[in-house]
Amino acid sequence: MRLSVREMIMVGVGAALMAVFSQLSIPLPSVPLTLQVFGVVIISVILGKKLGTLSIIVFMLLGAIGLPVFAGFTGGLNIITGATGGYIIGFVFMAFIIGYFIEKDKKALAFIGVYLGLAVDYIFGVIQLKLLMGLTLEGALVAGLYPFIIKDLILTALGIMVAISIRIRVVGVIKLNA
Repeated sequence: MRLSVREMIMVGVGAALMAVFSQLSIPLPSVPLTLQVFGVVIISVILGKKLGTLSIIVFMLLGAIGLPVFAGFTGGLNIITGATGGYIIGFVFMAFIIGYFIEKDKKALAFIGVYLGLAVDYIFGVIQLKLLMGLTLEGALVAGLYPFIIKDLILTALGIMVAISIRIRVVGVIKLNA
Protein backbone atom coordinates (compact mmCIF):
# COMPACT_ATOMS: atom_id res chain seq x y z
CA MET A 1 0.00 0.00 0.00
CA ARG A 2 1.50 3.28 -1.13
CA LEU A 3 0.45 6.55 0.40
CA SER A 4 0.76 9.95 -1.20
CA VAL A 5 2.43 12.75 0.74
CA ARG A 6 -1.03 14.25 1.31
CA GLU A 7 -2.27 10.95 2.77
CA MET A 8 0.79 10.63 5.01
CA ILE A 9 0.17 14.14 6.32
CA MET A 10 -3.49 13.32 6.99
CA VAL A 11 -2.49 10.15 8.88
CA GLY A 12 -0.03 12.18 10.95
CA VAL A 13 -2.64 14.83 11.71
CA GLY A 14 -5.11 12.10 12.69
CA ALA A 15 -2.57 10.48 15.03
CA ALA A 16 -1.74 13.88 16.56
CA LEU A 17 -5.44 14.64 17.10
CA MET A 18 -5.85 11.28 18.79
CA ALA A 19 -2.96 12.12 21.12
CA VAL A 20 -4.68 15.40 22.04
CA PHE A 21 -8.06 13.73 22.64
CA SER A 22 -6.28 11.19 24.86
CA GLN A 23 -4.99 13.89 27.19
CA LEU A 24 -8.45 15.25 27.86
CA SER A 25 -9.15 12.85 30.71
CA ILE A 26 -10.29 12.37 34.28
CA PRO A 27 -8.29 9.65 36.10
CA LEU A 28 -10.39 6.86 37.62
CA PRO A 29 -9.29 3.67 39.43
CA SER A 30 -9.79 1.28 36.49
CA VAL A 31 -10.02 3.03 33.12
CA PRO A 32 -9.39 6.78 32.66
CA LEU A 33 -12.42 8.76 31.46
CA THR A 34 -11.16 10.27 28.19
CA LEU A 35 -12.33 11.70 24.88
CA GLN A 36 -10.50 8.96 22.98
CA VAL A 37 -13.68 7.35 21.66
CA PHE A 38 -14.84 10.77 20.45
CA GLY A 39 -11.44 11.16 18.76
CA VAL A 40 -11.68 7.81 16.99
CA VAL A 41 -15.13 8.77 15.67
CA ILE A 42 -14.00 12.20 14.43
CA ILE A 43 -10.84 10.85 12.78
CA SER A 44 -12.51 7.81 11.19
CA VAL A 45 -15.51 9.68 9.83
CA ILE A 46 -13.39 12.45 8.32
CA LEU A 47 -10.52 10.33 7.01
CA GLY A 48 -12.39 7.15 6.13
CA LYS A 49 -11.48 3.49 6.45
CA LYS A 50 -7.86 3.46 5.25
CA LEU A 51 -6.49 6.75 6.56
CA GLY A 52 -8.55 6.72 9.76
CA THR A 53 -7.37 3.22 10.64
CA LEU A 54 -3.76 4.08 9.79
CA SER A 55 -4.00 7.18 12.01
CA ILE A 56 -5.04 5.05 14.97
CA ILE A 57 -2.32 2.48 14.24
CA VAL A 58 0.31 5.26 14.13
CA PHE A 59 -1.06 6.67 17.40
CA MET A 60 -0.86 3.22 18.99
CA LEU A 61 2.68 2.59 17.71
CA LEU A 62 3.88 6.00 18.92
CA GLY A 63 2.55 5.14 22.36
CA ALA A 64 3.99 1.62 22.22
CA ILE A 65 7.51 2.95 21.66
CA GLY A 66 7.16 5.15 24.70
CA LEU A 67 5.94 8.52 23.48
CA PRO A 68 3.46 9.94 26.02
CA VAL A 69 0.41 9.96 23.74
CA PHE A 70 -1.90 7.79 25.84
CA ALA A 71 -4.21 9.08 28.59
CA GLY A 72 -2.40 10.95 31.34
CA PHE A 73 0.67 11.52 29.13
CA THR A 74 1.65 7.86 29.41
CA GLY A 75 3.34 5.67 26.85
CA GLY A 76 5.04 2.33 26.52
CA LEU A 77 4.18 -1.18 25.44
CA ASN A 78 3.12 -1.89 29.03
CA ILE A 79 0.07 0.36 28.51
CA ILE A 80 -1.10 -1.66 25.50
CA THR A 81 -0.38 -4.98 27.18
CA GLY A 82 -1.84 -3.78 30.48
CA ALA A 83 -5.38 -3.96 31.81
CA THR A 84 -6.71 -1.04 29.75
CA GLY A 85 -4.76 -1.81 26.58
CA GLY A 86 -7.64 -3.73 25.03
CA TYR A 87 -9.49 -0.48 24.52
CA ILE A 88 -6.52 0.99 22.64
CA ILE A 89 -6.23 -2.15 20.48
CA GLY A 90 -9.99 -1.99 19.92
CA PHE A 91 -9.64 1.56 18.57
CA VAL A 92 -7.97 0.14 15.44
CA PHE A 93 -10.94 -2.10 14.70
CA MET A 94 -13.37 0.64 15.68
CA ALA A 95 -11.73 3.03 13.21
CA PHE A 96 -11.88 0.46 10.41
CA ILE A 97 -15.55 -0.34 11.03
CA ILE A 98 -16.55 3.32 11.25
CA GLY A 99 -14.55 4.18 8.13
CA TYR A 100 -16.06 1.25 6.24
CA PHE A 101 -19.61 2.33 7.04
CA ILE A 102 -19.01 6.05 6.47
CA GLU A 103 -17.76 5.33 2.97
CA LYS A 104 -21.20 3.90 2.14
CA ASP A 105 -22.47 7.53 2.15
CA LYS A 106 -25.67 6.82 4.06
CA LYS A 107 -26.19 8.54 7.42
CA ALA A 108 -28.13 5.61 8.90
CA LEU A 109 -25.27 3.25 8.03
CA ALA A 110 -22.80 5.71 9.51
CA PHE A 111 -24.60 5.61 12.86
CA ILE A 112 -24.74 1.80 12.72
CA GLY A 113 -21.02 1.73 11.97
CA VAL A 114 -20.17 4.04 14.86
CA TYR A 115 -22.11 2.00 17.39
CA LEU A 116 -20.88 -1.32 15.99
CA GLY A 117 -17.32 0.03 16.20
CA LEU A 118 -17.90 1.17 19.77
CA ALA A 119 -19.24 -2.29 20.68
CA VAL A 120 -16.15 -3.95 19.19
CA ASP A 121 -13.89 -1.58 21.13
CA TYR A 122 -15.68 -2.43 24.36
CA ILE A 123 -15.40 -6.16 23.61
CA PHE A 124 -11.62 -5.87 23.25
CA GLY A 125 -11.33 -3.65 26.30
CA VAL A 126 -13.54 -5.64 28.65
CA ILE A 127 -11.97 -8.97 27.67
CA GLN A 128 -8.42 -7.71 28.28
CA LEU A 129 -9.48 -6.05 31.54
CA LYS A 130 -11.12 -9.31 32.67
CA LEU A 131 -8.15 -11.48 31.77
CA LEU A 132 -5.40 -9.29 33.18
CA MET A 133 -7.15 -8.24 36.36
CA GLY A 134 -8.59 -11.69 37.08
CA LEU A 135 -12.15 -10.38 37.14
CA THR A 136 -15.38 -12.16 36.44
CA LEU A 137 -17.20 -11.01 33.32
CA GLU A 138 -19.62 -9.07 35.53
CA GLY A 139 -16.70 -7.52 37.41
CA ALA A 140 -15.07 -6.46 34.14
CA LEU A 141 -18.34 -4.95 32.91
CA VAL A 142 -18.75 -3.05 36.19
CA ALA A 143 -15.17 -1.73 35.98
CA GLY A 144 -14.78 -1.19 32.25
CA LEU A 145 -18.18 -0.70 30.61
CA TYR A 146 -20.97 0.50 32.86
CA PRO A 147 -19.26 3.68 34.11
CA PHE A 148 -18.46 4.82 30.56
CA ILE A 149 -21.15 3.58 28.20
CA ILE A 150 -23.60 6.48 28.57
CA LYS A 151 -20.82 9.05 28.09
CA ASP A 152 -19.50 7.16 25.06
CA LEU A 153 -22.94 6.74 23.48
CA ILE A 154 -23.53 10.49 23.79
CA LEU A 155 -20.04 11.41 22.58
CA THR A 156 -20.25 9.06 19.60
CA ALA A 157 -23.56 10.60 18.56
CA LEU A 158 -22.12 14.10 18.88
CA GLY A 159 -18.90 13.01 17.21
CA ILE A 160 -20.57 11.56 14.15
CA MET A 161 -22.79 14.61 13.66
CA VAL A 162 -19.83 16.99 13.93
CA ALA A 163 -17.57 14.79 11.81
CA ILE A 164 -20.11 14.24 9.02
CA SER A 165 -20.55 17.99 8.78
CA ILE A 166 -16.78 18.46 8.57
CA ARG A 167 -16.37 15.55 6.13
CA ILE A 168 -18.92 17.04 3.72
CA ARG A 169 -16.95 20.28 3.65
CA VAL A 170 -13.41 18.89 3.42
CA VAL A 171 -13.56 15.69 1.36
CA GLY A 172 -13.15 17.53 -1.92
CA VAL A 173 -10.67 20.03 -0.53
CA ILE A 174 -8.23 17.49 0.85
CA LYS A 175 -9.08 14.93 -1.84
CA LEU A 176 -10.11 12.09 0.43
CA ASN A 177 -11.90 9.09 -0.97
CA ALA A 178 -15.58 9.91 -0.57
